Parts: sequence; structure tokens; C-alpha cells
Amino acid sequence: MNGKPNVEPPWMSLKRLIETRMVEILRKEQGNRKYIRLYGAGEYWHAFEESACQLSRIFTECETALFRHKDYPFPVVMVSIPDSELRTYIRQHIPVCDKPDYKKLLVAELSVSEYRAWHEHAVKEFL
Repeated sequence: MNGKPNVEPPWMSLKRLIETRMVEILRKEQGNRKYIRLYGAGEYWHAFEESACQLSRIFTECETALFRHKDYPFPVVMVSIPDSELRTYIRQHIPVCDKPDYKKLLVAELSVSEYRAWHEHAVKEFL
């Protein structure tokens, strides 16, 4: 694996996050217009839906993924960035909340129409 004893692979912590907290995360994202909520898993930070849109505006070279969740009727868009990129960013942008596995950043407000257009484009890219 990665040479470190008792350390799970990064995908495992992301899988657990999606399986156990996705409904709560999506609930927080509804109507979220001015924060980026990031969830740490391994060496990456992940944002979902509105937060993903905001994150992709700041980090244009981010990784985007689309998936379905059994308890949510619409495709979920996730954007991920490496820990190193987030660390560089937060040197000049102090997080509202700064925990080892969760960060919350204040950003310029996102309009509903901007989010909808971004989400529609992101979904179409994968279908």
C-alpha cells in the first residue's frame, strides 16, 4: 500500500464519508451561497454541490466527479483538490472553521442561476 502501517487508502475514507454523511452534507449545501465546505479524506479535500461550484471557481484545475447517492434523487457533483493546494490557499484566506477533517471558507456569494448553469454543465460533461 503506502508503506504506513494502519493507514487506510484514501478512497476508503471518501467512501465512508459518502456512505455515512452524504445526506447531512447535501442538506447543508441546499441554499448555500457563500461558503465552501470541504471534507478531508486522505490527501484530498472534497466539496459537494454548491461548495463544489464555488471551489471550481477558485481552483480551475480541480478534479470533478459525478455520482448518484441512494438517498438523493439527483446526480451529485463533487470537486476535489489536493491538500497541498488547499494549504497554499488558506495561508491568505483564513477559514471560518478549521478542523483536521473539515474546513469552511467564506467566499463571494453565488447566485442561484450561476449555480444551476454550472451544475447543468457539470452533469452534461459526464453523461
